[in-house]
Amino acid sequence: MASAPGGDPVLAACKDKLKHFRLKELKDVLCKIGLSKHGKKQELVDKIVAILSDQQDQASKIDGLPNRLMVGKETVVKIVEDTFRKMREPANAVSASGNQNELGYSVMPMKNPDDSAQLDIKVRCPCGSSMATGSMIQCDHPRCSVWQHIDCVIIPEKTADTAPQELPSSFYCEMCRVSRADPFWVTINHPLLPVSVAPSNIMADGSYTVQYIEKTFPLSRANREMLQKAEYDIQVWCILLDDKVPFRMHWPLHSDMQINGIPVRVVSRQATQPLGANGRDDGLMLTQFLKEGPNKIVLSRSDSRAFCLGVRIAKRRSLEEVLNLVPKEQDGEKFDDALSRVRRCVGGGTEADNADSDSDIEVVADSVSVNLRCPMTGSRIKVAGRFKPCVHMGCFDLEAFVELNQRSRKWQCPICLKNYSLENLIIDPYFNRITSLIKSCGDDISEIDVKPDGSWRAKGGAELKDLMQWHLPDGTLCMSTASVLMSGNDDDDFAGDRSGGTSSLSGQPRSVRPKSVLAIESDSD
Repeated sequence: MASAPGGDPVLAACKDKLKHFRLKELKDVLCKIGLSKHGKKQELVDKIVAILSDQQDQASKIDGLPNRLMVGKETVVKIVEDTFRKMREPANAVSASGNQNELGYSVMPMKNPDDSAQLDIKVRCPCGSSMATGSMIQCDHPRCSVWQHIDCVIIPEKTADTAPQELPSSFYCEMCRVSRADPFWVTINHPLLPVSVAPSNIMADGSYTVQYIEKTFPLSRANREMLQKAEYDIQVWCILLDDKVPFRMHWPLHSDMQINGIPVRVVSRQATQPLGANGRDDGLMLTQFLKEGPNKIVLSRSDSRAFCLGVRIAKRRSLEEVLNLVPKEQDGEKFDDALSRVRRCVGGGTEADNADSDSDIEVVADSVSVNLRCPMTGSRIKVAGRFKPCVHMGCFDLEAFVELNQRSRKWQCPICLKNYSLENLIIDPYFNRITSLIKSCGDDISEIDVKPDGSWRAKGGAELKDLMQWHLPDGTLCMSTASVLMSGNDDDDFAGDRSGGTSSLSGQPRSVRPKSVLAIESDSD
């Protein structure tokens, strides 16, 4: 963000406050100012800064609205300061702790650990302290909601800038991150709560020292008996605190471990090989090395980064149990939302979407061909799965995807390659209706024509009968279209096989042949 023009201290102070705002606070400020609250986080910040910089014309332009009279700079400053103060008040933070949403994190500065307003705060931090001291941040998981010290779990980037560290748009504690990393294991309890693994020290030659962390945890007789059952195991896990892929296990470089004095190999990769964005480490299974009573683990590592270590008893889930965690079709996404996404991807969006576009390329295709084959298996999709945050219309076979992740644990969209977790996995209500209607057809029937309004028809031989006729987005047969086709009038309005472009449901665009120069919006994120 650019520095304040002329060194305006008021503008600089407001910019510092805006860095800590969640989407919720930014939208509240814009609503009070009278500007649209739609857009990404940085876009919302830019709208507010434009007003603070006495650039109301620019604010209107950013907002996509005609220039109009807005509130004055002084009023905006007061709104920002009031919002910032309310966000950082401990009492307000505590009262809101049980009502978190997906839009952001909760931040709370703590000064007096004996303050009565903090009695109900659940603190569990890798540093081991249960005191709410310093600035705190809360886990977004509604069934967790623990508070942790920001300085312990948010690792600042190494920059020369002295500006405050920008906090993440969402935050999950270490236990919740491990649980999401592999839903085929459900945590039963934690014999060793998460503990910090500090970075190694730098030696004079620039290398890092080998450092050790030693921890002891108890194993009761009841837990020992539980671990004799095949579906249970006890696991030591490790994560990188500032991992760009938050929901995975991640061990330090040069990791070695001893369990009750027995050396055990930690990872299968080379000790000097960093874990790439597509890599996943495993938790180390301990059952065969443990005894009833106290058990000691010693981790050695040589790594400049901060990690977190813990031990959990977990129970294995079956493929069917994990599939049952995916919401039912009617619970995952509204059909209208899925239809809007298809219309945008096929038709290039609405006029409002393109109002500020610099492109003079216009979509004029009557329809596009969409491939219903899974990008992973190559077979026709049976149940159309997708990750809810993805903006492309591409889907994959739900059961095949979950089964694959039983081994890979990546939970990565095979179309846009973004990393998610099982909690984001849903059934696409638009394409799942189509795949359900054609499930009795041969596997060679794997393409449909889709119009910009979302209507569709299957492509194939005469055996498809009604499926070759145009259907409304909800799967209802369009009778007027059927009558035209039956009369032999194959005009341009229904000639999907000769018009427009083709697109794969896996998100990969094919060749496009419209009536004139055109471009179909890419399905990639």
